[in-house]
Amino acid sequence: MIESISHYVMPGESEEETAELVHSLGLDGIENLIYGTTPSATPFTKLTVGAHLKFWPSWMDFYLGDKERYQKQFPDTNSLVSFYGADTPEGWIEEIKKNIRAALAEEPSYLVWHVADCLIEETWTRKFHYTSWDVLACSAEIYKEAAKEIPENVEVLFENIFWPGLCTLTPEEVDYFFSRLPGKNVGILLDTGHFMNTNPDLQTEADGADYIAGMIRRLGEMKSLVRGMHLSCSLSGEYQKTYTPVPPANITGEVIMKHITSIDRHRPFQTGAAARIVEIVEPEFLTHELFGPQAEIPVEEVKMQKQAAGKRNKNK
Repeated sequence: MIESISHYVMPGESEEETAELVHSLGLDGIENLIYGTTPSATPFTKLTVGAHLKFWPSWMDFYLGDKERYQKQFPDTNSLVSFYGADTPEGWIEEIKKNIRAALAEEPSYLVWHVADCLIEETWTRKFHYTSWDVLACSAEIYKEAAKEIPENVEVLFENIFWPGLCTLTPEEVDYFFSRLPGKNVGILLDTGHFMNTNPDLQTEADGADYIAGMIRRLGEMKSLVRGMHLSCSLSGEYQKTYTPVPPANITGEVIMKHITSIDRHRPFQTGAAARIVEIVEPEFLTHELFGPQAEIPVEEVKMQKQAAGKRNKNK
């Protein structure tokens, strides 16, 4: 198992200094967050294990050409281009390809691709315009175009989120999606926190481990698709059950971020539940995806979670 930390490389950051810190934590490297379309002048090729591609939270309206809906978000061409990098779906797909090429310049073993669609207001209302089946079908179409950029020796791992798409990872949805993808270099990146967010009744880390174990068991032979894992704990049931399902009158970036992070906690596991999850999932790539107090690598949170994941003989 190759173990890494999710990390966004800042301008001027030294690969050698970052590697020293990462290795001191007992990690093999970083899952490099690549959100741009231009390859870095100083790629972290020695430290990069995987590369996380850019994610557009809402795109279905634009991709399907539903102007009446997407113009409510983007009333003019400038706002549309500012978000998608283009004013047509074809141009947007070219932006996706550029992002992939920028990520491949880091020489990763795998790429991470989010599969979800959700409007800002839908994060409050939870009344989604598109079903998971809709999102999976369109995501597969887009990937067929983008896959031409990706060499066969680089895996593409599709990540679950708690919005329509790869959401609850049911066998039916997983089979439907992967049967539509070209190539054999594809798999699932299981985000434990995102998956836990789909069940607001979870109260403890042990509950989360049980919930994940049930999903893996139901996948049966398709478990082999789960090649990577983002490990974090998210017990946000109380918030999800109590917030008012009506979007605020004044939705700012700060308001959105507070709402989303109240659902998606990205906290470190502190008990042997982490070890149980790792043993059940058996990922080839394990990434600690944790929020810390600063933008830097969250050292104390990583230490805490690594200790929990190391409790191999406890809390099985």
